[in-house]
Amino acid sequence: MSSFAIILVLMSAGIHIIWNSLTKSSSNPRAFSLFKGTILMVVAIIFSMGFPILSIPAGIWVLIMLSGIIHSVYILALSTAYEKGEISYVYPIVRSAPAFVPLAAFLMLGETISIRGGVGVFTVVICIIILLLQGKLLANPSLISIFFRKENFWAFVTLGTVVIYSITDKKGMLAMQQVDELPVYIHGVIFFLLETTICYLIYWVFMLSSKKGIQWSIWKVEWWKISLAAFGTMVSYALILHVMKTENLSYIVTLRQSSILFAIIIGWFWFREPFIRIRLLIATVMIFGLYLVATG
Repeated sequence: MSSFAIILVLMSAGIHIIWNSLTKSSSNPRAFSLFKGTILMVVAIIFSMGFPILSIPAGIWVLIMLSGIIHSVYILALSTAYEKGEISYVYPIVRSAPAFVPLAAFLMLGETISIRGGVGVFTVVICIIILLLQGKLLANPSLISIFFRKENFWAFVTLGTVVIYSITDKKGMLAMQQVDELPVYIHGVIFFLLETTICYLIYWVFMLSSKKGIQWSIWKVEWWKISLAAFGTMVSYALILHVMKTENLSYIVTLRQSSILFAIIIGWFWFREPFIRIRLLIATVMIFGLYLVATG
């Protein structure tokens, strides 16, 4: 993995946890996500008008539609998980995709992992599992009860969507390289904006039909945080899609999990969450695993 690609992925990771923290800090994460997504939709429509998106082949549109559907479930599950759990607890579960993405990438994309990279992936996965369990295990000795907590259900649903959309987006970006009508440097941005539009159209339908309804006052009070989160989402995901065109998916997804360390630090200083020192110690070991993956 090139040094430039590593820098881009780490930048994406840092930005990703910032917009996640803004969502967590909202008094209504679901409504926050809806308004954030509305901004993304408007940007997507305006931006896409300047490019011949109709030149995109039908096969890629299928991948864009599929990614949009998966992302809508991701947004719902993630915002609900943040309503119920700590960011330093929920986020490690959500970002434990390296436990599953390499296998999925091997089965679906034919990717391979070096021994060094495999050791790194294993190290990261073990660290994530310990980070997941230790805080709740100390508070509740029943291991089974940990996995049946409400925030865990939504966190694991989110995890599942991360694995699936990672594979879908990788296929989409490989296919986008064949679209000569669009500039190469804009492939990732276009794919992201189109799937985001589909994602939030679906999410709007869900929120309008929800029994809880939409808390419209969230926009009036938190508009600046919503706008910042929307911008961060665009930059973070566009960086990842760009790197996906040339780098191994398993390594990208694993390296991006450095955001877990950022989440623990933010949980400590911003949200004053418990068990942070132990989680931070374990996360430090995880950095070694990330190094092995990045240089594998």
